[in-house]
Amino acid sequence: MQKITALEKSSEQRLERINLLEARVETLEQDNSALQERAYMLQEKTKTLAKEMKGISSSFGACSLHVVLVFGAHVHLLL
Repeated sequence: MQKITALEKSSEQRLERINLLEARVETLEQDNSALQERAYMLQEKTKTLAKEMKGISSSFGACSLHVVLVFGAHVHLLL
């Protein structure tokens, strides 16, 4: 009788542990999904910022070239 009671208790403990582990797995899956979504959003933000920076540097480069050409023309006229 004691062996049966001990086995039942052991079985109940295992079921409790299984339930806890299943709950933990579900929580980890939710956390993983949230992290993947956040990573995707950050990648998109990075792409957008990179495009903006490329546009700014292109504009700056064109302005710099214009200033150099204009300044060069003025210097050339002075000589």
